[in-house]
Amino acid sequence: MAEAVLGRAAALVRRPWFETPGERRAFLLVWGGLTALAVWYFFFGPRAHYDYNWRWWVVWQQRRFLMWGIGTTLYIFVWSLLFSLALGVFCGIGRTSTVRGVRALSTGYVEIFRNIPLLVQMWWAYFGLQQVINVTLNEPFGLRILIPSTVACILALSLYTGAYMGEVIRSGIRSIPRGQWEAATSTGLSRAQTWRSVVLPQALVIVIPPLSSEVLNIIKNSAVAMTIAITDLMFYSQKIEEETFAGFEAYTAGTLLFLLLTLLTVGAVYLLQRLFGLKVRTAA
Repeated sequence: MAEAVLGRAAALVRRPWFETPGERRAFLLVWGGLTALAVWYFFFGPRAHYDYNWRWWVVWQQRRFLMWGIGTTLYIFVWSLLFSLALGVFCGIGRTSTVRGVRALSTGYVEIFRNIPLLVQMWWAYFGLQQVINVTLNEPFGLRILIPSTVACILALSLYTGAYMGEVIRSGIRSIPRGQWEAATSTGLSRAQTWRSVVLPQALVIVIPPLSSEVLNIIKNSAVAMTIAITDLMFYSQKIEEETFAGFEAYTAGTLLFLLLTLLTVGAVYLLQRLFGLKVRTAA
């Protein structure tokens, strides 16, 4: 097993970045052109005549705050990813279940949390849920249970993203032909073994691309966390702007760091996909 994984890793190292020379030319043409346009606009074009004192050194001076923000964002991302994946798998299976109660519960969860804006859910988890706990537990029993803002953020992000992941996984399960269920039953596999050994492995491979998009959405949606006073990357970008008035530099740094986090996540997904030999179905 270890040799197989090492062999796939070696093949991954030898794999070129571009499948064809046409892809390489298109990449260089598009991004090279955009870079040249940005350089011309800011240094030689209309933007060069504006009286603006570039202060990129401010971002470097405040780099420790940005690093703290990245740490908080990654902490929220990891826990939200784990919980939302678990919710998505159980919800996807529940939506295809033959048990009416389980199917109704899963459908209700998806329709509720998918159709309420994330900002509303986050505020409710932070302000509204605390009031519910105060009325039901704190006041009657003299307790002091408080919901930290980070817990409220992870709860809201997990419930919101888990609803979308549940729909993605449900579509992957529905795409498995009925004949595979019948073939598994004819070989003596139980229903649980069929789910574990036949259906879910194929369904999860099919839903890798849309599931990867939902994983990236966790990072991007975590920027909403600053509205409930969480010191994430967006929060510190705003604080740098408020203290130095270098808004362009501060928000550009935050934007590039968010882009870096998402690109690293995409690379990690592709790496795991190739290391474990998960081949995504593509058109011929």
